[in-house]
Amino acid sequence: MKRLALTILFMSAAAVFAQTSITAGDMVITSKLMTFFKNVYVARGGLTAEQKDSTLTADRGIYDRELEIVKAIDNVKVVQPGSVLTSDYLEAYVKEDRILARGNPKLVRIVERASPGGEEGTTKIRKTRVILTCNEVEGFNKESRFLAKGDVRVIEVPYRDGETEEEAAENEKSPVSDIICETLELFSNEDKAIARNDVEIVTETLRATGDKAIYLNRENRMIIVGRAHAFQTTKEAGTNAEQVSELFANKIIYYPDEDRTIAVGNVQATVYPTSGGASRDKDKDKKKKKREKKKVSENEKETIAVKEAGKSNEELPDSLPAGEYLKIENDDDYVDEEYIAATEED
Repeated sequence: MKRLALTILFMSAAAVFAQTSITAGDMVITSKLMTFFKNVYVARGGLTAEQKDSTLTADRGIYDRELEIVKAIDNVKVVQPGSVLTSDYLEAYVKEDRILARGNPKLVRIVERASPGGEEGTTKIRKTRVILTCNEVEGFNKESRFLAKGDVRVIEVPYRDGETEEEAAENEKSPVSDIICETLELFSNEDKAIARNDVEIVTETLRATGDKAIYLNRENRMIIVGRAHAFQTTKEAGTNAEQVSELFANKIIYYPDEDRTIAVGNVQATVYPTSGGASRDKDKDKKKKKREKKKVSENEKETIAVKEAGKSNEELPDSLPAGEYLKIENDDDYVDEEYIAATEED
């Protein structure tokens, strides 16, 4: 009798921990511990849901057969070709082929970018890691589209094979680019992204704001529209000195790989050359020659030096990057011909 009781107990335990699989449309859901009550399956022994080229895993979950909704809870991860989505909670709508992630959602994509610099004038391919964080992410699998909402931030860092989680976290502290907005749409098939509402873009040489920004990865082009405003740092022609250009326009087009900007429509451009590098040396030579030609009083020397150097930071924008600047009385001499041509075309 005791032997029979032990046999039944052993068989019951084996059945409890056996892998159980159910189907939800074209999705296959498996769990080590699953119970069923009134069309609701509850998975407590880990959850795995596979659908086409997508795999969902979580610590536990619920599948409502009547509503055809899968709810994944704790340590949620969705792995698709080229991307990984993690969150604390996720709902998968089987009929609509749609997912909704909440609770610290994070989307990581590996992106290939073509840029000039290859051998014999060819382009070279480089990989980058794009990390998106927000309050909520909605994924539409049929459309290959993601919609991020609330406190959206997207950073881009160089992709490095075999880096550890600690190395990746350290790498993310120095992003190549940083985008902040309220909503962001990602179109995987088109390799396109659209940022909306209070958009702010920061790179090593550009800081721009606008109502909307459209990024076309294949064309290496970003278009900022709606109260478009930008500061861009560039090298002064023929020198190692840098200058900062401030732009206002209907549309600002930025080419990241080329570090080139075009402003279109109602363009206002102001250039703030820094007082360093070769420009500073040229100013010193001019001052020296003038001092040799004519002797003046110490007060007059100081007046001439201030006038020639133009070291006055009055009326400079508060948002201008830190540094010493030369005040330009006539900004027309510094308006890029390309800006004017683009404006005329518009």
